[in-house]
Amino acid sequence: MDKILHTQMTNVFNTIENQEEEIEIAARLLAQATMSEGNILLKSFNEATFFEDYFLHNDERIPSIQPFHSIEDITTPDRLLIITKEYTEEVKAFVDQLDDEFIDYVLVSNTNKDNKAELEEKHHFIDLSSKRKLVPMPDFDRVLNPYGTAFLFIYYHLYILIEEMTNPKYE
Repeated sequence: MDKILHTQMTNVFNTIENQEEEIEIAARLLAQATMSEGNILLKSFNEATFFEDYFLHNDERIPSIQPFHSIEDITTPDRLLIITKEYTEEVKAFVDQLDDEFIDYVLVSNTNKDNKAELEEKHHFIDLSSKRKLVPMPDFDRVLNPYGTAFLFIYYHLYILIEEMTNPKYE
């Protein structure tokens, strides 16, 4: 089963890596806040809230990242980073409100067959690529959904790109 896990995780990472252009565009959008007087506001939904404290307080946090409080507090140079395991009706309503108010954001979420086309139309969307549990068990059930690992992988990818874009030592 270890080999199955390794193979499946490699597939998840490869699927995320295939979104290289989307991730770079998302990093550029977030870096705009970092390079101006804005902040990157982190909004999480559902199980993704477990990552919020880590993203906000780790030693390698994205510059200018702050917790999201309310839409009314957002200023023009601010950008939102929205993380969620699933694109629920609650997330959709929030994103629709941002779209209505022309607020820039990056959305990291899984897709499913019902919302894949809608999410792919979002300008700054990154597919979490971890829709299901990966490892089959003897009773034909599956275990281990790697969405947490996928969140961290995408976060660090954004971190490295933003660091490269905003740190003058890289010029």
